[in-house]
Amino acid sequence: MESEHPPRRRLIVYVAGLSEPPHAAKDLFSKLKHEPGYGPDEAIYWQFPQPVTRLSRGSLTARCRDLADRIDAYWTGPRQTAEIVLIGHSIGGVMLRYAFLQALRGLDGPQLAWADAVTRIVLLAAPNRGVDLDRAPWPCRVAAKLLVPLLRTFTVLDLLCGTPFITNLRIQWLREIADLGKKAPTVVQVLARNDWAVDREDSRDLESLPTGAQKLMPNSTHGDIACTGRKVREDYTGQRYDILRWAITEDVAATDPSPLPEHEATIKSVVFALHGIRSGNGAWPTQLETELHEFEKDVLVVTPSYGRLSAYDFALPFTRRRNLRWFADQYSYHLARHPGVPFHFVGHSNGTYLFGQSLKQIPALEFHNVFLAGSVLPREFDWVKCADSGQIRTLVNVCASADKPVAWLCSALRGLGMRDVGVGGFTGFDSVPPGTLQVRYIKGGHGAALEDKRLPGVVGFVHDGEPPCEPEHTQPTEFFELMSRSAPIATWLAGGALIGLGCLAVATLGPLVGLGVIGGLLAATYTGLKVA
Repeated sequence: MESEHPPRRRLIVYVAGLSEPPHAAKDLFSKLKHEPGYGPDEAIYWQFPQPVTRLSRGSLTARCRDLADRIDAYWTGPRQTAEIVLIGHSIGGVMLRYAFLQALRGLDGPQLAWADAVTRIVLLAAPNRGVDLDRAPWPCRVAAKLLVPLLRTFTVLDLLCGTPFITNLRIQWLREIADLGKKAPTVVQVLARNDWAVDREDSRDLESLPTGAQKLMPNSTHGDIACTGRKVREDYTGQRYDILRWAITEDVAATDPSPLPEHEATIKSVVFALHGIRSGNGAWPTQLETELHEFEKDVLVVTPSYGRLSAYDFALPFTRRRNLRWFADQYSYHLARHPGVPFHFVGHSNGTYLFGQSLKQIPALEFHNVFLAGSVLPREFDWVKCADSGQIRTLVNVCASADKPVAWLCSALRGLGMRDVGVGGFTGFDSVPPGTLQVRYIKGGHGAALEDKRLPGVVGFVHDGEPPCEPEHTQPTEFFELMSRSAPIATWLAGGALIGLGCLAVATLGPLVGLGVIGGLLAATYTGLKVA
């Protein structure tokens, strides 16, 4: 005997944005139920009941894992449809992308069968590159500068450009969905006309897929793009719903990616050249680019700059780390423009810090040939783990015999308990994969490995992976090595001496004069490190 109620064809899942009220999709669902194939007897409609709000706490990754599990739980028994359509507004769209990858590939747990039933993913103003606060209206920028450091536990901060969550998601999306080819679900991004948070370039990783498309919704904003009620201003009756219906129900042709500039159109490899402290982007990245182009025209040399970073700025953890999101965003931006091509890295000083810490935080980063000069990473940095996970292939680490910022300053910072920096660029690294070249030592100071006479060797390594040949090796002086080893102790002695002098000044000269002496000593220390 046949069932009186045959199984319905599709499940429609909606995940709301930050500011949307409960049942935000009610009007949209009501209209969709009148479409052929989407009626009450043909489709099940479900709005995820626990979206992220402005006050939500915890990681966005955990929230997305929960979303994947909740969809799996809902898609059971009589609700197990042949098709699933995912619709997400703003952060809801980002969450659905992660939840789908989680179910498809088991990123952080078991694979889930519902991923195979997904036929379409509709993103409504989803910030696929993350939210860039520099684009925000100035009141928002000012508020962000004041509040972001105080709101570290809030979920919404994982949505900023360059966070590990956003960067991993973009990279994994490019790789995993591209592997599906024509079997991938249709992915449609609907853009709002008036939206400072999202623009077309942010979703280039969607356009690069064989099933990806984008469409602009006129006369809309980031907040109201999903609204279809009567109170919404429209160019003509039903305009918004017509676009949403197209994105959700109709056959969609893939959008051709926006054309790249002529000098990027035929790129076969990308090289990041990242400067260190005490420079803007300096002269060597430009020289490296010039010499690389003599070998091969179809190479893109990315020479971004985060501005001048003094020794004082480097010594403070929060200023040292503030450019990590910037570097990660640079990587995902260029990967979206050039998917499938090899990436290489040449870094000096603080550039190596950004590189190493990014590898630790973002497992999806991958580089082929890596050249480190004056590295400020700890000597115990686990390069073997990076190689085993496919993050790097070939590594060259060049140490200079008189590198004071590494041998002395980084050693001193270790004495203060800062374990994210170290003397790996002076002593060499303890854990390196087979085939790694560690040059100990070349003659010179902090920038010796990137002097004009040595750049051809760096260029050859980046181009073909052959480690450079260093004909002359030297050794640090005994005094220089002694200073490096004793720097942690010297730091404590200097701190103790400063406290002792302050107490002595207060006791002998009075509180006001004594505090003035302490302030003068601190100012002198600050000035010295700031100028250095």
